Amino acid sequence: MKRLIAALAATIITTGAASAATVARGDLGITSALNVNTTTHTATLPLRRGHVGAKTVWYVVTDASTAAAARSYGVNYAPSLGDLGAAALQRATKDARGELHFAGGVDFAPTRTYVPSAGGFPPKSATPGGIADAAYSPFVQIGKTILNAPILATGNAPFDVTKHTNTEDRVIAIDTKKMTVTLVLARGFSNDKPIYYVSTEASDPVAASVERATFVPRLAKAQASGEIPIGVVVNGPQTGSAPQGLTFLTLHTPLGADATAANVKQIMSSFNVLSIAPNLATRYAENGYSPLWSVQVVGKSAKRVTNYSAYAALGAKAAGFVVNCPFVALGDDTTAGY
Repeated sequence: MKRLIAALAATIITTGAASAATVARGDLGITSALNVNTTTHTATLPLRRGHVGAKTVWYVVTDASTAAAARSYGVNYAPSLGDLGAAALQRATKDARGELHFAGGVDFAPTRTYVPSAGGFPPKSATPGGIADAAYSPFVQIGKTILNAPILATGNAPFDVTKHTNTEDRVIAIDTKKMTVTLVLARGFSNDKPIYYVSTEASDPVAASVERATFVPRLAKAQASGEIPIGVVVNGPQTGSAPQGLTFLTLHTPLGADATAANVKQIMSSFNVLSIAPNLATRYAENGYSPLWSVQVVGKSAKRVTNYSAYAALGAKAAGFVVNCPFVALGDDTTAGY
């Protein structure tokens, strides 16, 4: 199965590499990705089946704590997962079919809401569309290996990819026969380079609403040594070719609407600034990357910021919560919308 997925990924990505709509294979952090589309800003990843008690769940793997596991799954190498601490992890066991049995799960039935204030942000109210139970964490320990394995859907088909009653709010397509899932990506920057990432969980409910992510209280127990900072601007430029910030996201994009295949091009991002991204030239050398980001906030910036050192110089302050945002690929600064 792993060889089939790898072969399919190579075929699809190589075939599309010449197209401006597809990220070249060498720019992928998650090398098992079947497609990263720079027009729709989506990624199609291999889907995996698991279980929480008697319930079937569906998940992806995006990062691994060992180089061997990262190679095997075709994902980011993130040894920092080993520094998160036991309180932020959940344990899982693997059955004879190779399917994981998780300790905790997610309820996707709640309706995600975002009601802006007059200024856009902070909101009048915001509620997450996915809420994890006390045992759930996307960071899953299996033996000595820790995987970033977010659960993205529960139960069996049909799957709701318009109102997201049984899927995460970034899921716009899921196929349990082909074993693929397509997610809306977030866009940002690291070291002045455009990047794509996927925001899957947050330890704060308002952040989970903004990020279209699952609210996971357990992530608040993570050790700071396993986190890296990400910069978020509140009031950045809202017009022109280089917008940025939460106010832009609120007032100029359909933040209150559910993400669907029909509106995916309009979803947009706040264009956050990551302090460390994986070094794709040396994929399996440790460079400090972690998918768990400690959110730092700057109130105002007159122009777009694309480098974390420049961002920190603006007087960033800790927001007090973390987000699980695995790196997916390098972007293209010539792509429309970046």
